[in-house]
Amino acid sequence: MINQVWLPGIQHVTQATSLGWVVTEPNSATVNLFDHELRRVGRVAVPLDDPQMNVAATGQLVAAGDKHQIIVLDHRGGIHWRSDWDRLGGSADAGFHLDGEHVLWVRLTDTKELVAIDATTGKEIHRTPLPGPEAAMFVHRPVDTWTGLTLFHPDPSPAMLVGLDAEHIALRPLTGDDLAGFSPAGDHYLTMAPDGFLSVRDLTTGTMIVEGHLEDLPDMPPGPASWRYLDRAVFVTDELILIDVSTADLPDDAEDHLLLSARGLRCRSQVRYPHPYRSGAIHPSQQPGRWLTRHHQQDQLRLWQLDGRLDDDPLPGQVPLL
Repeated sequence: MINQVWLPGIQHVTQATSLGWVVTEPNSATVNLFDHELRRVGRVAVPLDDPQMNVAATGQLVAAGDKHQIIVLDHRGGIHWRSDWDRLGGSADAGFHLDGEHVLWVRLTDTKELVAIDATTGKEIHRTPLPGPEAAMFVHRPVDTWTGLTLFHPDPSPAMLVGLDAEHIALRPLTGDDLAGFSPAGDHYLTMAPDGFLSVRDLTTGTMIVEGHLEDLPDMPPGPASWRYLDRAVFVTDELILIDVSTADLPDDAEDHLLLSARGLRCRSQVRYPHPYRSGAIHPSQQPGRWLTRHHQQDQLRLWQLDGRLDDDPLPGQVPLL
């Protein structure tokens, strides 16, 4: 384990584009900023009425939105701008994301539009129609300014890359199911389907590299044949994927974290943590070989790193706490 943090309540964890992670608290409109080593580098009080807010951040800015408005601040709490959702087109539950170029991406559910906004000034850059379901998730791509976006659960699910070309929104459709994440090198992407299918695809061509169902993956741990996802899968390295699963007939606390080969989806190892508690939800890191776990009941965030060696034996443990 690299580091761990205890917070008096953890509401939501988001990966920041150039920082590390953004963590909100359930009873306070407060944003905690952590770097890639899970060291807290800032704590920003956000002047919103509802602590149940969505957040996004970069190394310089924080965007936060509740049911009524969205606000962009710097890390010292200085307000750059704020806006009622009505001015942008409604959509109090809109999903949004800050990219590395300080573009704020907003998917408006009421008007079915995607909007690009200059995050430093609040000036709208461009908007374009984007029909589809209300539920949307932005996925950061680590190597450039193109951002992943998936709209959940029609069949097939619309997933795409979004970016700006001469201050106009450009959309690049992605094949496959729900977009889960990108490899650290940025050339492959991972998709998941609610029925248990997982695939790795080439980003340039959309060609499927490998696909499999949770119940049919090679070398899965012994036990009941029926598996289900508890959380989205993430790339840990360009060669390894981490998934959070449970058997379909057991409660969520019977979960397992499994490392899969990104080339063949063969189960390489079952992660054995050096503590007796439930493993917790997983979050990707921009540092290859690392991931974050969030333990709900213990209000714990823990940052993990793979040992330098990985073979078919059980994982030999994590690197010591720094």
